Amino acid sequence: MAPDRAAVAQLTADFIEPFVSTAMPAALGIATGATMEEPLAEVVRRHRRGAFSLASLQVYLLDEYLGLEPGGRDTFRHTVERRLVCQTDLPPAAVHSPDPHAADLGAECDRYEREVRDARIGLQLLGMGTNGHIAFNEPGSALTSTTRVVELSPQTRADNARFFPQGTAPPATAMTQGIATILAAQELLLVACGESKACALARAVIGPVSELVPASALQLHPKVTVIVDPGAASNLAERPN
Repeated sequence: MAPDRAAVAQLTADFIEPFVSTAMPAALGIATGATMEEPLAEVVRRHRRGAFSLASLQVYLLDEYLGLEPGGRDTFRHTVERRLVCQTDLPPAAVHSPDPHAADLGAECDRYEREVRDARIGLQLLGMGTNGHIAFNEPGSALTSTTRVVELSPQTRADNARFFPQGTAPPATAMTQGIATILAAQELLLVACGESKACALARAVIGPVSELVPASALQLHPKVTVIVDPGAASNLAERPN
């Protein structure tokens, strides 16, 4: 457990730096939620100090909304381009994501599933929703699920409303890597901050593995690290039912 969000960012960057520096070529799975804003900003700061280059890195997004304008500011691809491509030497072509505007979304999900599997993700960064989702695998997602189109839960949409202009409803559907896709990565790093994540985190890390808590599937992986602040860790003292 880190003492605060700033320390969470430092520790997360401590994982990313040696991975990017030593794995050639490096395939990094990236989450784009608010939890990753400060860690990615720290990665940018270290890059600018000359600590490492991202020129040989390949980045794979976990998910993408459906129904947004191509290249729109609210897309996850634009988020990665804004946070990393525009501020480091990460090439634009090194950012990989599912195409939410493909004519055949099912075929596109299959294509991206193959691309991610072939990339052999070395380190997968993960955030977690307040309902325990990872990527956009909502409660009830099969542990064997792969990349697919999903309907977002009301809770997820409500949580994400703050990222959209006032009066604009968040998208109701998205494309997401599945739980099995995520578990295929060589190493997983889950980052969680704030008391709003405390209940879901406790159920994920010390509760039983259950499709009702998608993040609990991480217990099945042989190499997982969890970095949290005191708020997110506040329910870990007691085993959840």
